[in-house]
Amino acid sequence: MKKQVMAVFGVLLFNVSLVYAAPGEVFGYLRMSVFDYHTRYFDEAGNVRIYPKHAQIDLTADQPEPQYLFVDDTPLGNDIVISFAADEVWSQAIYKVAKTETLGNPANERELIWQLQDNAIVIDAKSAALEGFNGLHEIVVRAHSYKPRFVNVHLTKKAPKIFVSNGRQPTVGQDLTLKLKDLNYRFKNPVYEVAVDNQVLADSDYRVVANLVTINDHVVTTPGVHFLQIKAWGYETAKRALKFAAGYNSTSSVISEEESDSNSLATGPYMNAAVVFDFDLVGNAYILQALGYKTGVVARIIDAWENTERTMVCGKKGNINATSGFYSWEDYTYAIMEAEVEGQHLTFDDFLQSNPVEYQGRPYQVKFMLADGHFGEAVAFNQAIAQEAPKLEASLNESTGDVIIRTEQPSEKIQVWLNNLERVKVAATELWPNEYTIEDNVLIITDSGRFMSGKNRIALVAKGFRDVTLEVWKGE
Repeated sequence: MKKQVMAVFGVLLFNVSLVYAAPGEVFGYLRMSVFDYHTRYFDEAGNVRIYPKHAQIDLTADQPEPQYLFVDDTPLGNDIVISFAADEVWSQAIYKVAKTETLGNPANERELIWQLQDNAIVIDAKSAALEGFNGLHEIVVRAHSYKPRFVNVHLTKKAPKIFVSNGRQPTVGQDLTLKLKDLNYRFKNPVYEVAVDNQVLADSDYRVVANLVTINDHVVTTPGVHFLQIKAWGYETAKRALKFAAGYNSTSSVISEEESDSNSLATGPYMNAAVVFDFDLVGNAYILQALGYKTGVVARIIDAWENTERTMVCGKKGNINATSGFYSWEDYTYAIMEAEVEGQHLTFDDFLQSNPVEYQGRPYQVKFMLADGHFGEAVAFNQAIAQEAPKLEASLNESTGDVIIRTEQPSEKIQVWLNNLERVKVAATELWPNEYTIEDNVLIITDSGRFMSGKNRIALVAKGFRDVTLEVWKGE
């Protein structure tokens, strides 16, 4: 087994140009849709995810949570009935039924009007988060001492009518463009399945632009009556039978003028995004793939890595700064390949010993690949390369009015951070040095009238560390 793993590891390194090397991070540019670029991902506390916390990949991340809740498609305007297996203890512990936020932030869930009825949760159709909004909605049910349970609710309008675009006769061997009348949507195109004669078509068999669905010329091969079905989130299934005339086996794939003028929000526009990969994370993804564990997470990481135009590489954090410590990815891989020809193994430290030329290009903002295969929120380059600050907590001393900022982490790290502290801000105001003190690795902001009633935001800037933002509440 050990020999097998070592063999796989060797092949892996060769395939991804990581031969006998261990840099810290690799920077590059990836063509990404604007929609994906601005999509945010949140942790369980509702905080926006920016940086990867580790390089280990959870092989169970793609496995769905056990589904304990059941619901049928519901016509828009009707109450929603979510049934569950008899579980009196759990049902009595329910304290919240809500619609999740599109971006997944638990702090922004919208509570619904609901009641329990005979092993079912009945949601009032007039709940503000759902009323008038057809489509697929994710509902979360939270109960004390239980993990949250989720269920997708599909609220439907009547099926859109299917028209043949421009009234053209459907003909065998020619593209057929269909228009869905009364198909309205806000952001993402809702069409998700097209079938001909009860056979679901592959994505390569049709294309969707706005309310137009074009079935490619190779799909229907015999004249006569054929049955079409189109499914779209938020609507009942659209159905129509059409009679196809015999025709020439045309391979034309010309998009009609009506199609070309339409704007599909589901596929574009695109941009070149500056991205960062933790080298260990990429290596772990390739190892898992080679061992047969190509989960959705592994596939996303590898796909993004292979489609990224890599520009520069650096070592572990702490050995770099904004002006030095970055080297050309091309120079690095060139040196590796040259060493291979000589039968040598070049480590990243060996590469640094050769005094390589610094890479001068610097992105403005970057997005980190996270361990679940998604990209974090875009962050300024100087923050991306800085060390992670200690995990700090802020509290108000009610008797003195002072704000106490401390950490439970080892004193060595907090000492280094405090020694490099440069600025302390409350809201938009930077404090004078005499407005805060440091005692026994604790930062104390003295009561100077800077804090207002309600929530106050504190920003802490230390050289070489990522900025820290804390919040503290002050009563009336």
